[in-house]
Amino acid sequence: MSTMGCSGSGHFSARHHASQNPALEEHWGYVADPIRLERFRRSIGSVVRPGDRVADLGCGSGVLTLLSLQAAAGHVYAIDNSRMLAVARESIARCGFGDRVSFIQGRSQKVELPERVDVVLCDHVGWFGFDYDILALLADARRRFLKSDGVVIPSVIELKLAAVESEACRAVAERWSDADVPAAYRWLRHSSINSKHSVDLETRELLSPPADLGTLALRDDQPDYLSWSAQLRVERDGEVHGLGGWFDCELAAGVRMTNSPLATDRIDRPQVFLPIEAPLRVTAGDSLNATITARPADHLLGWSVAVPTTGQRFSHSTWQGMVLASDDLVRSNPDRVPRPSAEAAARAVVLSYCDGTRSVRDIEQAVLRDHPSLFPSRQEISLFVVQVLGRDTVL
Repeated sequence: MSTMGCSGSGHFSARHHASQNPALEEHWGYVADPIRLERFRRSIGSVVRPGDRVADLGCGSGVLTLLSLQAAAGHVYAIDNSRMLAVARESIARCGFGDRVSFIQGRSQKVELPERVDVVLCDHVGWFGFDYDILALLADARRRFLKSDGVVIPSVIELKLAAVESEACRAVAERWSDADVPAAYRWLRHSSINSKHSVDLETRELLSPPADLGTLALRDDQPDYLSWSAQLRVERDGEVHGLGGWFDCELAAGVRMTNSPLATDRIDRPQVFLPIEAPLRVTAGDSLNATITARPADHLLGWSVAVPTTGQRFSHSTWQGMVLASDDLVRSNPDRVPRPSAEAAARAVVLSYCDGTRSVRDIEQAVLRDHPSLFPSRQEISLFVVQVLGRDTVL
């Protein structure tokens, strides 16, 4: 397979080593996956015409932007809300394409483009296809960015589901009940059993053939609430520990991408494991009824497994598994009267000096001079000023 065609490349084989920069580690996985790159190169090459305008949503390191430029796109709007946008800017400049890209910092739902585009790209395809905000991203982009005859990549996500017997997956779901965990924290087992888990399933861990759960056509609007049911036919005696889910995705006509544990050409992306409360003993020929429900906008997922012959039923949801944080409390108590936190008040102080004339150095010196008690030390004040200006301002 050909390289990306820019500055020299090295290959780092010790991917399992801990990284001091998790963002780079994550995006290295995307850029170094040859199957993923080959599928996106083919799909982009079949869709992008010379001179086309392209929007790359959540562009990260900008590798799909680069593929679009190599396919003769006239201009790409590369949109991302993370620091990886700086990596994208530098990498694409090194390839000589910097003048054909607009790098836009922010969530795509909060930005405006100066024109409609011919193609919208988005690789927010999660472990289970829809679980990384891709539906909301594309719905907004179709409405505000895409020409009426424009193209969306990916175009279709098909969802697959199977019964799973895996001691490794079960151990992940049960880890809060381990003997090594202090007893005071074992109540968190309930949260873990009601959470989705990223796993790398092996073929031998599937107790049933995969069922076709549902199809999401990404060129169309999807309902806020999704619900699918499937019948799973057990092929051998064993214990069901939960459900395994993955995707088979059509990027463009004739080009597909999957993370299926059954595929030899799968991309390097985990599957989802949805545990059940207790192992369920089954024999070959048994039938299980599985239901998946989701409210993607709220990142809520529910799943159930029922045995028609015995009436046994397990029902779980990520809502049950939530350890409530401040944003959950706001949602559950809309009548609460909020007050700015100390950090929010400090942020407001810093931003009050952004008058369009002061430099970063000027603002730092002004805050140190006028608010010497903002934080316990001058070093912490300076660090905070830099963080606020880097996150909440534009150049």
